Amino acid sequence: MKRNQRLTLAKSAVALLGVVALIGSAGCARKAKPVSVTVGSKNFTEQLIVAELMAQLIESRTDLNVRRKLNLGGTMICHSALTRGEIDLYAEYTGTALTAILKQPVVSDPQQVYATVRQAYAERFQCEWLAPFGFNNTYTLTVRGTFANREGVRRISDLEPLAADLEAGFTAEFAVREDGYPGLRKTYGFGFGRTRDMDPGLMYQAVAREEVDVICAFATDGRIAAYDLQTLEDDKAFFPPYYAAPVVRRDTLADHPEIRAALAPLAGLLDDETMQRLNLEVDEKKREPADVARRFLVSGNRIPSQTGP
Repeated sequence: MKRNQRLTLAKSAVALLGVVALIGSAGCARKAKPVSVTVGSKNFTEQLIVAELMAQLIESRTDLNVRRKLNLGGTMICHSALTRGEIDLYAEYTGTALTAILKQPVVSDPQQVYATVRQAYAERFQCEWLAPFGFNNTYTLTVRGTFANREGVRRISDLEPLAADLEAGFTAEFAVREDGYPGLRKTYGFGFGRTRDMDPGLMYQAVAREEVDVICAFATDGRIAAYDLQTLEDDKAFFPPYYAAPVVRRDTLADHPEIRAALAPLAGLLDDETMQRLNLEVDEKKREPADVARRFLVSGNRIPSQTGP
């Protein structure tokens, strides 16, 4: 074979290898796994359910993989995880953001609270509040129905002459937050004889079994009705509104704007009664939060009943 022929063949081989490499790299790009986003949650039932609602909608309506970091802990743990980029989104409550995160005074108007936290989070934390889910999970002091009837208690103020002899069961957050027990004492002018730190999942049984007399219940908890408990009217309008909404890192939304559209069906979808029912499915019927969330989304035709391969 002549020298020129050998050179021509060598150049052709190099060119062919280059084409193969390009085809191979293009094939790898097409087969690359989708980018992941991470959904977080606090450590109680409602948070697990709404986290699953968000995660499953993103999985169904985008090509993104979803990692779950659920049961992280309380408000400050989740907020820190969000601002540090350890999670991309979680559900927060407007009143909690206003008082516990932003350290601002209590405001009773829901729209004003939402506007305040939305602007502050954008400016200070580069995070965006999407549209609220629809339910208002406000704190509410709650007693046994039999106790309320016997003592004629209907409002928080009605507890004042009894308070010194009562034992209260509060979550660790409620016991120290300004929108919790410390602020409540200032507003109503009395405190309870004894207080006990309690896990949020155990408070309802504790008051029903007369282990404590009053608890800081959550308004959307289905166990209030199931255990025949009585919520007390906040007659001095102490508690702010606590409308839950997805809070998402802005850089995540910039990289993946499809998340906004994927979560849009949740806007205004859940009223207080619906959230109570979903919470009760988990707390009393012992169903998994992921299953409860999936059945709810499937029943409304928001995700398909079965996903293909």
